[in-house]
Amino acid sequence: MTDCLLYRYNVEQNMERLSKYLENKNFIIWVFQPDEELEQWWKQFETNHPEEKRNILLARKVLSKFRTNNKELAEEEKILLFSKILKQIEEKRSGRSRQVTFGLLKYAAVALIFFSVGALVFYKQNTFISEELAQKLSEPIPSNSAKLIRANGENIVLKDDKSVLQYQADGKLVVNNDTLIAYISKPSIAAMNQLIIPYGKTSELLLSDGTKVFLNAGSRLIYPENFTSKSREVFLEGEAFFEVKRDQSHPFLVQVEDIRIKVMGTKFNISAYSSDNLIETALAEGKVIIEQNNAGLFEKGIELVPDQLASFDRTTRKIDIKAVDTDNYTLWTKGILKFESADLNRIVKQLERYYNIRFQISDPLLRDLRISGKLQLKEDKEETCERVARAASVRIVKKGDDLYEIIK
Repeated sequence: MTDCLLYRYNVEQNMERLSKYLENKNFIIWVFQPDEELEQWWKQFETNHPEEKRNILLARKVLSKFRTNNKELAEEEKILLFSKILKQIEEKRSGRSRQVTFGLLKYAAVALIFFSVGALVFYKQNTFISEELAQKLSEPIPSNSAKLIRANGENIVLKDDKSVLQYQADGKLVVNNDTLIAYISKPSIAAMNQLIIPYGKTSELLLSDGTKVFLNAGSRLIYPENFTSKSREVFLEGEAFFEVKRDQSHPFLVQVEDIRIKVMGTKFNISAYSSDNLIETALAEGKVIIEQNNAGLFEKGIELVPDQLASFDRTTRKIDIKAVDTDNYTLWTKGILKFESADLNRIVKQLERYYNIRFQISDPLLRDLRISGKLQLKEDKEETCERVARAASVRIVKKGDDLYEIIK
């Protein structure tokens, strides 16, 4: 059996199993432009999924047909090679192989585009969260003081309930009216700052590009002191409202564990607490595109327009879009909690984060109670609890300094 016929046989038998790799941006980059980080990621993946080693090997062989052992193929040679491969498949095709041929044509076309226009360089950026960043995002949020960990290792404790940080044009950092010296570093994961806000506190941050970020309680934002790459990328665990400074040549990217949000200039809120099954993105102004991390090459991002909410389910990995009043998702930045027919359990979670308290709900059915209203979060927590109790027709009993029980 010739090499091409063997190749055809393998593809026909394994295309369904290979497609998840042939459509994976990171996999294609790993094959053609590997680096240490990608090598480590895929090595770990093979260790964790030994049953996939054969499929990975075959997928690499499919992509390797674009080059020889001695030289990189010219575009004309790539087209000729794939024409021969497809011709052999076509000569013996059945109804089944018609689908295979179509699939190969799709992959061939994409690969040729990559090689001819250098699209690999584009896809190499921001395609997945590295293990180091994922570890940082998954670290527990401390329950005491808010803090800023600068790229040079300096720890700055933020004592105020609402901290304000501003990166100025001259590179200096102003923290609650105190000016700190500039820190210049080469862009890398290690050079990222971390702003950590525990329950009971919030923060307002002005990034070096002029983008304003409101960080809610129980959140962590990882970002560079200065944006020096083609894209402006930050990493979030928790909830934040962004007012992105428009810059068409440098798109702004918010990366969370499962998805990323790409914008040019807009206002939107994203809630991505690791304890929540849903990741919610509410758009107030402008336009954003939501993409799943490590999505296939042929999976398009989902575009939001103002007054829409995108809910990504971590379990089903599906995204639901609906029209909403975005005030219900953004007014927390002004110390107001507004809700319309929201379930009690959702409101309780928000109050727990804002006031750093805990609620116990004795009857599980109470969690699904739907209530509407508006709360001034700057009020005393006791008064806020009383207002919630009246709206839901329940009793909220204080059981300790920071513990409350909700009963019928």
